[in-house]
Amino acid sequence: MGTAAIAFKDLGGSLAQLPLAARLAMEDVHGKYRRTILGPLWIALGQAATIAGFVLVYSNLFGVAPQSFAIFLSAGIPVWVLMASYLSDMPNTFIAERGVIESYELPWLLHVWRRSFSYIILFVHHLLTFVVVMAIFHIEPTITMLYAIPGLLIVLFAGTGFGTFLAVVGARYRDLQPAMGVASGFLFLFTPVMWHPEQLRPELSWAYQYNPLYYYISVVREPLLGRLPEPNVWIGAGIGAIVLFFIGFVAFLMGRRRLYHWL
Repeated sequence: MGTAAIAFKDLGGSLAQLPLAARLAMEDVHGKYRRTILGPLWIALGQAATIAGFVLVYSNLFGVAPQSFAIFLSAGIPVWVLMASYLSDMPNTFIAERGVIESYELPWLLHVWRRSFSYIILFVHHLLTFVVVMAIFHIEPTITMLYAIPGLLIVLFAGTGFGTFLAVVGARYRDLQPAMGVASGFLFLFTPVMWHPEQLRPELSWAYQYNPLYYYISVVREPLLGRLPEPNVWIGAGIGAIVLFFIGFVAFLMGRRRLYHWL
């Protein structure tokens, strides 16, 4: 069987076994907090503490109302954590799953989907902070918030595609994971997570307009804040997701036969 046939068979097999990937992802999250009293609620508590600290310090620094800043952060930081997980954790996917790969006849891409679903589950836990903040400030949910669901699916699709690329390259070059950890910290400063794009001077608008992460954070955060993203944001995020998935699959196609030796 040729390399292309193997890669396409792996992709089809992984898509057919998405329910298995979801179950394994739930077990991964549950396993991290096994025998703890609060369990996954520790995720929400950690997120809440981070947001509270940012609100106390940076609301005065940026000259914004603490209430609006708390809502903005509680909607945006979970999305950023989701995207940063793809950047900093995906390069280790095949390396960490070497034992499973050697023991079971499972599609290689199933492990990428498994990690993607675990990031989504953690995102939902992080979003509990947003729900609590809405309750504290008596903010009513709106129908517009449902647009965050297709936005989240776009992020999932794009993250899985780019995550596949990182997993393949990370299996060959072990320095990629720490390098992506450094890169995610750098990109955090250039992505409007803690600041509004409107706060920048017009000549600095390139900091977010040419930043792909801005489009992915916007398609989820803006609906949560009760606003619809601009059409160009939807288009940019959608086209970017298709391109990233294509790049990821091409990388997997080119490296499939050598992946096992790299591990």
